[in-house]
Amino acid sequence: MLASVFVKPGTSVVTKVLHGGAVRYHRHAASADRFRMALGLPVYLQRLCTTVTHTLASLHYHCSICKQNLAKNMVSWKILIPVTQNHGGFHTYMPASLYKRITEQSCDPRPIPHKQISKSSHTLPQNCTRYSAAGRTGMKHHLTCSLHQSAIHTDLSHRAYSTCALTVKDTLIDWTGKLEAAQVPEACLAVEYIISYILGVSRKELERHASVVLSEAELTEVDRLMTCRLARMPLQYILGEWDFHSVTLKMRPPVFIPRPETEQLVELALECLQGMKMPRILEIGCGSGAICISLLNCIHNLQCVALDHSKHAIELTQLNAANNKVSDRLLLVKGKVTREKMPSLPQDNFSLIISNPPYVLRKDLLNVQPEIMVYEDMRALDGGKEGLDVIKAILIHSRYLLPDGHSVILEVDPCHCHLIPAWLEKQPNLQLKLTEVFKDFNGKDRFIKLLKCAKHVKKNIFV
Repeated sequence: MLASVFVKPGTSVVTKVLHGGAVRYHRHAASADRFRMALGLPVYLQRLCTTVTHTLASLHYHCSICKQNLAKNMVSWKILIPVTQNHGGFHTYMPASLYKRITEQSCDPRPIPHKQISKSSHTLPQNCTRYSAAGRTGMKHHLTCSLHQSAIHTDLSHRAYSTCALTVKDTLIDWTGKLEAAQVPEACLAVEYIISYILGVSRKELERHASVVLSEAELTEVDRLMTCRLARMPLQYILGEWDFHSVTLKMRPPVFIPRPETEQLVELALECLQGMKMPRILEIGCGSGAICISLLNCIHNLQCVALDHSKHAIELTQLNAANNKVSDRLLLVKGKVTREKMPSLPQDNFSLIISNPPYVLRKDLLNVQPEIMVYEDMRALDGGKEGLDVIKAILIHSRYLLPDGHSVILEVDPCHCHLIPAWLEKQPNLQLKLTEVFKDFNGKDRFIKLLKCAKHVKKNIFV
């Protein structure tokens, strides 16, 4: 039962929970500013409760010496159970309920003989795990960083759960069944991506490795990463990178994960920019840099200014731009766009304005999946009561940033195709006209194109 919530800015979020008549506290690893959003109280509390649930159900708990008291208390409350022995001041724990559920589903829950495992090589690097229509079969991943970074080797005296599956095929079937039993969406695809990631091959090549026997270290790594997915961590964060359109992007929480349908937004922009000699675009809300970097990669004489209010998004876009060798044509600006204010820009005239802004109606935020609710920045979704708060701000400032005859392209909610024209009729000074509506691959009205029109000037006619 949730009794009260305390938020200390700049540190972490602490929940006060009544458990068996006693008051207990739980500290979240997430930064407090992720929760400092203009959401209604029901959305706030639902996200907080979901975060508590999935934090406790999240993979292994690595507690340093300074956290041992908290860990021991949680063990005494039977919330956590130790799954490894002490080694160099570190313990590994996991939730008792999750341990029980997995061992019951496992083919063979008995401990596997001790084997020293080297430092894991995966980063805890954000939507439901949906995949591009292209299937991303050409992706190859290499283990370069660590999901739980520690200065020592992790001593696994026994695995928290084990499986009789030894080959790639058997492991895939085994973990697909576990994810489906836990109602994790797209279970088979997630298992394929994770196993191919660990083996360092593409999904397309995985079938040829079906009979390959996995080593103990590989099985342990599969167990660790699949438990992350079982805790509804987005696959993109687990892998640490993802393909989007024509580029590969690093993914880090809480930066919003680009969705497959947004690739259509890139295609619409490419059509609009076709034939321009020296195009310049402005992207509002760059996130991971998916849209602007894809466009820069496709049009080699394109110049882009991208802005976002999140420092995490700016830093990730900068990294992805460098990795894709387009940094020299991209200028990043940190700032928030409101109706009253636009951040200072290095240019004031653009060939195109493009954005995938926060457009989810506030009432719909309660229905988002755990992957979004827990791990991603909800500010990238929250569009206000009608989902138009940021969209209206963009259109208001477009009047001063676009020459006549140039366009704004936006990704929107299907209802906005009816709301925006009615609003524009009341704003004649904006000189914008909704000219085209495009559907996504699910058949929903998802993208709109607005044209900046020349201001009509009445002429006096003397007879």
